[in-house]
Formats: sequence, C-alpha cells, structure tokens
Amino acid sequence: MNVGQWTTIRARMAPDNPFVVCDDDGRAYTNAEFNLRVNRLANALPSLGIKRGDRVAALFPNNPEFLELLFAAGKIGAIMVPLNFRLAPPELAYILNDCGATVLFYTNDFAFQAGELTKLETGVESFIAVGGGNEGDTDYEEWISAFPETEPEVEVEASLDDPHFIMYTSGTTGRPKGAILTHGNTVWNGVNAVLAYSLSSEDSILVAAPLFHIGGLSAAATPVIFTGGRVVLTRFFVPDQAIKAIEKYQVTTMFGIPIMFLLMSMSDLFEKADFSSMRAMIAGGAPCPVPLIEKYQEKGVVFSQGYGLTETAPAVSALPEGDVMRKRGSAGIPLFHVELKIFDENDRELPQGEMGEIVTRGPNVFTGYWNMPEETEQALRGGWFHTGDMGRFDSEGYLYIVDRKKDMIISGGENIYPAEVEDVIHAHPRVADVGVIGMHDQKWGEAPLAMVVVMPDEEVTEEEIIAFTRDRLAGYKTPKKVIFVPELPRTPTGKILKKELRAQFLEDGDRSLVDRDGMGG
Repeated sequence: MNVGQWTTIRARMAPDNPFVVCDDDGRAYTNAEFNLRVNRLANALPSLGIKRGDRVAALFPNNPEFLELLFAAGKIGAIMVPLNFRLAPPELAYILNDCGATVLFYTNDFAFQAGELTKLETGVESFIAVGGGNEGDTDYEEWISAFPETEPEVEVEASLDDPHFIMYTSGTTGRPKGAILTHGNTVWNGVNAVLAYSLSSEDSILVAAPLFHIGGLSAAATPVIFTGGRVVLTRFFVPDQAIKAIEKYQVTTMFGIPIMFLLMSMSDLFEKADFSSMRAMIAGGAPCPVPLIEKYQEKGVVFSQGYGLTETAPAVSALPEGDVMRKRGSAGIPLFHVELKIFDENDRELPQGEMGEIVTRGPNVFTGYWNMPEETEQALRGGWFHTGDMGRFDSEGYLYIVDRKKDMIISGGENIYPAEVEDVIHAHPRVADVGVIGMHDQKWGEAPLAMVVVMPDEEVTEEEIIAFTRDRLAGYKTPKKVIFVPELPRTPTGKILKKELRAQFLEDGDRSLVDRDGMGG
C-alpha cells in the first residue's frame, strides 16, 4: 500500500466522515468526496505527460488542493515538490531546475511569482492555476472536471520504497538540498506519531503551519490523516484566526513553532479563548520558553515538545506531556521506531552524558538528497543519518540539544544558512567580503547579521545592502543589521572564523548584538 491509497481506504471504511475543512472559504469534504477529487486529479496528471517518477511542483498556501496533489501523485507514483512561497523567483527557479519538474500548480496568491518564473529558465511546461491565475494558464477546476472519478489505472503501483515527495532545505554550501521522502517514511512517521501522541480518528488538527514545511505537512497533517481524523486548514497563519478556528471546529491538537504560540498568546482574543477541546499543542523547531508554556497551562493546555528534521520525516524524539516542566529544555526521548545515538568526530558512540553529534536511523529516515550523491553518502555514512546537531543524553535517557547545526540560523522556524545569504551579498558590486551570523531577535528568535567589507575607495550603506538582498532572497533571509568591518578573520585555508565574529559582535550565550569595537553600521 502506498500513501496515495490512504484516501481510497478512508472513503471505503468511513465515507461520510469529515476529511478536511478550509476555514478561509468554508469548503469541506468528506472522505468519499475528497477521494473522488483526488481520483480526478490522478487521472488528469497523465494528460500532461506525468508518469511514475516524474516531478510536479506546487506553489500553494494551506489549501485542500495541496493535499489533493499529494495523494494524487501518490496514487500514480509521481513525486510532489512543495515550494516555499516565501522564496524569491530566482530561488524557486533553481529548485524547479534541480528537481526537473515539468508542471507547476499555483494559486492566485502567487500569480506574480508564477508569471516571473515564465521569464526564467525552469523547465516547467504547464502552469495550472487554482482560483484564477495568469492569462493562458490552465484553470484547475475546469481541467480536472473533464476526467473520471474512478480509481486511476497504473501499470505498477508505487511501493513504500518509492519517492513520494521532495522537500527542499537550505544547503550549507548555499545550494538548497532536496530531501527525498518515500511513501514508507510517511507511513512510519504516522505510526510513530500515533504512539507518541495517542492520535485517533476522533482528533481534529489545526494546520496553520505551512504545508510546504515538513512540520506543517508531516508533523501536523499526515499523522492525523493516517489515523482517520479531520484536518482543519488555514491558508496562512493569523493568530486571531487560529484561536477562532480552535473554538469553531473543536480542534484537539495543533503543531506549531514557538513564535506561532507566542503570537497567539499576545492576541486580544487569548484571555477569553475557549481551549477546552485541546488535548495538546505540539511544539517544534525550537525549545518553548517556560513562561509561554505556563501561560498556556493556565488555560488548561499542555505542550508536547519534540525534535526532528526534514530528512527524518520529521520526528525522532518527543517530550512526554508530563515531563514538559520536569525536563524543560529537553527534546524528549526517542520515538518507538527510531534509534538515536551520540557520536564523536570519528563516528564512535559516546557514553551517556557526553556531548557529540546526534545520529539516527530507522524507517522514517530519508533515502538521500536529490542529485547530490556525495552529500547523501556523507550524511548517511555508516548507515546512520548524521544530523549535524550536537547533543547529549542525561541519566534518564532524555535528549538535550546543546548546539545547532554549525552556523545555521533559525528565524521563526525557518532554517537560514549563512552561505546562501553571503553568496547574494557578494554579488553586490561594491562588496569585497562578507560574513553572516545569527543575532538574537526578540520576535523571531534569531535574524541574520551581516559583516561587510567594502571595496577600496567605495561607499555603500546598510540600507543599500538590505535592499539588495531583499530583491534576491526571501524576506526572512534578509539581514536585519549590517556592520561594516575592515576585514574578516579567516583560517589559513580561507574559511571565515564565525566563532571569532560571534565573540566580537555578540554577547556570549544569547547572540544579542554588542558593538565591542564601535564599528556598527
């Protein structure tokens, strides 16, 4: 059985049970209704030349069509490529070229980006618009209406070992990496989630985190779909809307990053909000601050925190609800079908309590990076996925993350690799050198801080650098501050010494900006 067949089975077992509801426009589908729509799309895709193994990309908010494409692709063995709608067109073009997608689905929200992509080399041959789009592009509803609602006929069904979707993450070299997730990865993640969070067909999950992220898709939506529960979608995250949706649909669980829960707690609606239907809120992406946990506990809501990565589909550990305060700061214990160990720099297991790299293996671990055999071999060496995160186990076997991937910045749950930002700033004609590190940001946790060396006899302002990057990168990757320096510290091999930059410009421990040498921009 592949993931695409989940909707078939749900339609057969409980045809009248709710599958999904979209809070923004009120659309709601039962299991039977949703499966018929998935079948129409699955039968329509081959008309565009899509067959098993071919890639189809989606530039979608959280909408039912995202899930329709996910399951339709699964039924015929195609591979879905969710696109981060925060990326700039050149960034999207790189991903489209890299994965070789020939079809792009998009909503009217992103008609501008779709139009810009037609001016770039992408390899996309067909543009399918949902809810209106650019002139000449195919209308989604009109297109699928011409195809039958019957189950698609395929020569060879996709197996659990076949790729189902490719989710791109920022690369340490500046190149985004496409993590290949199989049908089996999604199934085993569902099994782990059911065991960790006691999910059932009675659950309704609010999916406000973006589905193009592994958190929104696989920490939120697919585990509840796996159990037969209901998915409640909000197209974008809006704190007031999320609170109202919890009350309106009697939501029982929600996945989010800490900033989402923080913004909800700051809403004028929070104090009187009725969260009595909520069993638990699942937090990921970064540790939840204790005051925030306590604020929700006062309303009778408990948190369950966890640790995961795109490459692990995503969850590898979870902190039981009863341990949220007792083990605060911990990422929990390994999930049922997951192995976790701590390795030293020579890939040897370290004793309990010692700090090293977190490695993992299990049926939830991805098969590799798309078109990156060397990176894949390095990441999966010895049969273990090397996360790049540093951690330790305490005496009770609880995992603690003591450092993040080297140099990575996490801003509002988004991973930012400095090399990608540095590459863009380097392209400025008056910039000689640049180094980017993460600085503390009160709202988003962290934000990029750029140290720039200007070309001799040239001048450039902080505003110019920020505007230059904003035109070429997603907004969250744009530096919040630029500091001009005479030179950057480097190793004999030319590598920037980020540790020295942090020591010079940031307060120890919390990455707060401090201008030690009076060289602020």
